[in-house]
Amino acid sequence: MRHTGRITGTGAVLAAVLLTACGGTGEDRKVRTEPATRPAAPAPATCTGPRADETAAPVEPAVAHVDALAAERFAHVYTGLSVDHEKAALDVWRIPDAAFDRAVCRGTPANVTVRLHPATAARTRLDALQEKITDDMGRWEGKFDLRTVAVAEEGHVEVGVDRPEVAAPLLRKAYGDLVEAVFEEQPRLDRG
Repeated sequence: MRHTGRITGTGAVLAAVLLTACGGTGEDRKVRTEPATRPAAPAPATCTGPRADETAAPVEPAVAHVDALAAERFAHVYTGLSVDHEKAALDVWRIPDAAFDRAVCRGTPANVTVRLHPATAARTRLDALQEKITDDMGRWEGKFDLRTVAVAEEGHVEVGVDRPEVAAPLLRKAYGDLVEAVFEEQPRLDRG
């Protein structure tokens, strides 16, 4: 039997099915490959750590862990944290970052819950803004009394003033949307 190079009958149907299933037309003899990549899973909004630490009070190891991560590798995304001792939980504000979230969750004791919240600015930026506002204290003389300046863990700088309705638009115009004016009763802040 002589082979003519032609496929007929069931062989032709099988070849057509294989070519179609593989994305080929018969004209294209190259093998097409695409990398098998999966999109990264979104970071959890809440996690409970995988490692147990029975030697310390429930949240202290978790706080130390987050502080170390923020200082060593993640200053560019970390904003702040607050502790809920009654529920053995931490609320962590950060610019969303999957690597930071994984590192926080992996190093948290099993008995502690971490709630991850989005923020728009890193703590380093907020600290610099706090310093600038404090240095500019005299700028507002006669308009309002600037009484306190503090970074809030939620991702803004809180400025305590005697008249927030007057101060809020002026502070936002001078420093941007990361500043929040709040009423503060205590006497004026002095830099000495």
